[in-house]
Amino acid sequence: MVPREHGPGLIGRRREQERLDRLIASVRGGESRALVIRAEAGLGKTLLLDHLAAQARGCRVLRVVGVESEMELAHAGLQQLCAPIVDGIDALPEPQSLALGVALGLRTGPAPDRFLLGLAVLGLLSHAAEAQPLLCLVDDAQWLDQASSQVLTFAARRLVAESVGLVFAVREPVDERFAAIEDLVVRPLDDDAARTLLGSVLSGPIDPAVRDRIIAEAHGNPLALVELHRGVGEFGPPAIGRTGMGAKLEDAFRRRIERLSPETRRMLLIAALEPVGDPALVLAAGAEFDLDDSAIVPAIEAELLELGGRLRFRHPMARSAVLAAESAADRRAAHRAIAEATDPDRDPDRRAWHLAESTIGFDEEIAAELVHSADRARLRGGMVAAARFHARGAELTPDRRLRSRRTLMAAEDTLRAGAANEALRLLDRIEPGLLDAHQRARAELVRGHAQFYTRGTDSVGILLEAARSLESYDGHAAVATYSDALIRALLAGSTDRDAGIEQVAAGILAADPSDLDARSGAAFEALRGLAILIRDGYAAAAPTLRAALAALRSPAAVAGSGRRTDPRRGLGADVSEGIRAMSWMPLTCLVARVLLDDAVLEECSREFVDACLADGVLSRLAMATAEYYPVLLMSGRIAEAEGLHERVRDVMSATDVPAHPDRGGWFAAYRGDDEAARRSSEAVHARVAARRERQWLLADAVVAGVLHNSQARYAEALAATTTVDGHPFDLGMAGWVLPEQVEAAVRSGDPELGRAAAERLDEIAAASGTDLAVGLAARSAALLADDADAEALYLAAIDALARTRIGTAQARAHLLYGEWLRRQNRRVEARESLRLAHERFVADGAHAFAERAARELSATGEIVHRSAVGPVDELTAQERQIARLAAGGATNPEIGAQLFLSPRTVEWHLRKVFGKLAVTSRRQLAAALRDPAAATG
Repeated sequence: MVPREHGPGLIGRRREQERLDRLIASVRGGESRALVIRAEAGLGKTLLLDHLAAQARGCRVLRVVGVESEMELAHAGLQQLCAPIVDGIDALPEPQSLALGVALGLRTGPAPDRFLLGLAVLGLLSHAAEAQPLLCLVDDAQWLDQASSQVLTFAARRLVAESVGLVFAVREPVDERFAAIEDLVVRPLDDDAARTLLGSVLSGPIDPAVRDRIIAEAHGNPLALVELHRGVGEFGPPAIGRTGMGAKLEDAFRRRIERLSPETRRMLLIAALEPVGDPALVLAAGAEFDLDDSAIVPAIEAELLELGGRLRFRHPMARSAVLAAESAADRRAAHRAIAEATDPDRDPDRRAWHLAESTIGFDEEIAAELVHSADRARLRGGMVAAARFHARGAELTPDRRLRSRRTLMAAEDTLRAGAANEALRLLDRIEPGLLDAHQRARAELVRGHAQFYTRGTDSVGILLEAARSLESYDGHAAVATYSDALIRALLAGSTDRDAGIEQVAAGILAADPSDLDARSGAAFEALRGLAILIRDGYAAAAPTLRAALAALRSPAAVAGSGRRTDPRRGLGADVSEGIRAMSWMPLTCLVARVLLDDAVLEECSREFVDACLADGVLSRLAMATAEYYPVLLMSGRIAEAEGLHERVRDVMSATDVPAHPDRGGWFAAYRGDDEAARRSSEAVHARVAARRERQWLLADAVVAGVLHNSQARYAEALAATTTVDGHPFDLGMAGWVLPEQVEAAVRSGDPELGRAAAERLDEIAAASGTDLAVGLAARSAALLADDADAEALYLAAIDALARTRIGTAQARAHLLYGEWLRRQNRRVEARESLRLAHERFVADGAHAFAERAARELSATGEIVHRSAVGPVDELTAQERQIARLAAGGATNPEIGAQLFLSPRTVEWHLRKVFGKLAVTSRRQLAAALRDPAAATG
């Protein structure tokens, strides 16, 4: 027999108790822990949370309970959790304080980005834990509103050293929101523990055959053991396997409900439909039926309800049984009573929802209230709630034209909430003939975006039509939609040159959007330049592109990027509100890549990443870093790029934003890590197969070209890079891959293929005129030139590339020049050029190129010394990132805001950095990073 442990509910749970005891010990010791307790219904998740709370002596305990409800109130769970500690909101940095204040209804402001809100909650929990360790327990977390769930799971993944425990109890099957958090899986009891538990709840002797039947029926489920023994006299023959456990338990609860009086059942129904569990509200609603608190007492005595600070069902299945036992008419009457008892000023959204649920057919007054609730939810950042309020309001709208308009607004909110398939289903409910031209354009805009997210590239034509329709109504949104259509067409690409790209280009050149501000006007000129490039080539497009790029970077255009519009104007208005990060920055980066303008590309991509991190706009971060990683790597800042990659990958793992293919291939290429490059390439090809986004193959070709060329595997480099032919449709990628193709072709004995690639690179350089384009073209030409002309071309390439920010490009020019000099038997000069290349590659961490340069140096007779690993090299990528920021003068809160960490976690990392580098101040830290020899480690 299993001994009793902390009461009958925890019999047989020694393993789980020990795990939870370790968690609370860690929190008391200054660490943070996040945990998901996973179990099927009835296995004791709540009792384990109770055990954890009881063991949390010396800790402050906050508890939240998710409640199953069709009503979605934005941030309802967050309000439960934060209410006791909300006085710490003023200690947060202003952007975080504002975001959290808006979400909790304490302040007015723009709808908060959910990830900035997550950082704010992380900061609030950390601040509260400064006084004493903090334990947050979230029961039935699967039923949290989506906005709260996203924020809390994000915060859970960022906890490190704040003395905070965040524990979720979740019913199986667990959805993806909790997948990346450490878990504790609760299993059914074994037979010995089940027998002990059953014995602990029986009031007298039981026939062994009946006992064994109950144990067999319960399958180790503690709640089943407790509930099934109550009706032991009503059981027929054993029915093992005939009915699911959930149905058995619900049936057991139903039989107990049926024994209650009609008055008590009415109060139970009200409690089941009022998910917050406010006793005063339940009693006030009961008063609508002339019931008082005496009607609810039998339900508490029957152990169906529990009354503490809130009125709650003993188990969610009891609530389900109540709802199943009552008629639809009774449910509607109860909803009406709750609505009448709800204060319209304090809780208008809850009142509107209950009114809607009490109604059959159409009701414009209630529909209008639901629309107002949707507007309030949107302003607080609760897009899921806004979508549901709008959709229900549309269903109740009697006027067909207005119903279609409201359904469109529901579809827009639903798409913003990330539910693309549901947005398409809502669009199918609309009667298009009842919409005006502008509304039809908005509907097509929703359809285009939704189809892109669900079906890959099928959306380009729809977006193009939407952009044309929007021109007369909202030029700003029209330009953004043309930009989306073009970028998505380019993403799609295809080896047979998808006519969709030319179709979009023609549409842009024929467009005449109205009422453009400086920023959107500059963006439209950039789109025109790209369209000319597609139609007529680089030479024709370069003047327009250069002018557009200058305009996009002008102060007037930047000042115009903050335009805000009424979100009820539709999805286009939402696009314009976030346009700086969503459309114009990627467009600016694209034009800079096309022109090989490394200065603008580095500045713009860095600003894009900084804006995402500073403002918490993680939904745009994958797009931003896709631009910035290659720039950092080609600039020779490989360690910085790796640090950013680790930081972003860690942060993005806490989101549900669709990820770009893993950028680890770029690092693998420069490090010479074949296995990592292979894994990255497989991820890219899987993405292409799933979504038909060919542009990722072009990026993969650049990575493969760098990887194989760095290790002198030229045939493999040539095979990889011939996937790109330099056609204008390969916007922004040709300039990177063509130099790899030329080097690979020449070194593998196919100079004619190399010459064709070099000619296309010459066309880009002639049109662009940037130092990077000219230098890469000269370096490629030198590889193909006769000995009489090669040296001048190498020197010209080195000179041009020295004026760029792409340090590896110049180092590779020195490498190629040194290799050429050695083959000319000019060993002394070769050593000088190869030494410059080798030193730069070693400093940058480009191991494969450094090895290639070292081999060439050795061939000249020079002895090459490998650098020893120092203390700075032992820092993790995140530690290096924190160290650099701290050495640069950033405070712990500033570092935390950038890295999505709490200040206490930053302090914890810095203590480790100081120990590894044997420094005691930030001044010494800065010196150690500048000169690794200064770190005595």
